[in-house]
Amino acid sequence: MNIKTITDKRGAFNFYDVKGYDQVNVVTNPTRWTFRGMHYQTTPAQTKMVKVVQGSVVDFLYDLENKQVKIYTLTPESEPLHVPDFYAHGYMTLEPNTIFTYMVKGKWNPQSEHSLGWRTIPEIKTKMEEILGNNSDIFTPLISDKDNQANKQWFASNDRKQRG
Repeated sequence: MNIKTITDKRGAFNFYDVKGYDQVNVVTNPTRWTFRGMHYQTTPAQTKMVKVVQGSVVDFLYDLENKQVKIYTLTPESEPLHVPDFYAHGYMTLEPNTIFTYMVKGKWNPQSEHSLGWRTIPEIKTKMEEILGNNSDIFTPLISDKDNQANKQWFASNDRKQRG
């Protein structure tokens, strides 16, 4: 088994090479309110099975074709959640030291990976504001620079629309 680890301010992301799957990822999130997502890949599309090992998350699925959202609260007692291909996926930790696993079919291709800002999808924005409270513009989740850029692009385009 080969293991590759990437660390950043949010914690560690471990890639495991396991037979039957293109990769198995174990993600450690030391901080409450860590947000990862909304990610999807087009070539090849990826199908995932996700599971919380420790802690809890609010998990978001966004059907890219039908523009529908599914929201789940996951704990270690929850069944694994299937993420079909052509769905954007993300989650936010509700507890410190949350451990989250992905079993992925479809090789990772960074050139075809895409991000949607969580604020760009009304149902997800509403749920995040519900969780974070009315101060969500001040109190924001811990988010990667790449995912934060997806939110900034949304804000810039909406600001231009409002100014006409």
